Amino acid sequence: MWVKLMAAAEISEEFWEDFDWVREHYGALQKKYKDMWVAIADKKVVGYGKNLKEVEEEAEKLSGRKDILTIYVESGAAIY
Repeated sequence: MWVKLMAAAEISEEFWEDFDWVREHYGALQKKYKDMWVAIADKKVVGYGKNLKEVEEEAEKLSGRKDILTIYVESGAAIY
């Protein structure tokens, strides 16, 4: 899981709640959104796709928040 972070001053308590939610639900996210960027706000998916910038823009419009958790959901097939 790749997480796009922002400056600490911009991160709200809701962001960290969303982060915890992602950790709990990562398996389900992997099944539905593998190899995609996923934006989470208020413990729900508010945008997803292959293009990070487009996902962030869509999520900001839908949620009205600027501090949106954006992750890259890996398929699990990567070898490092």
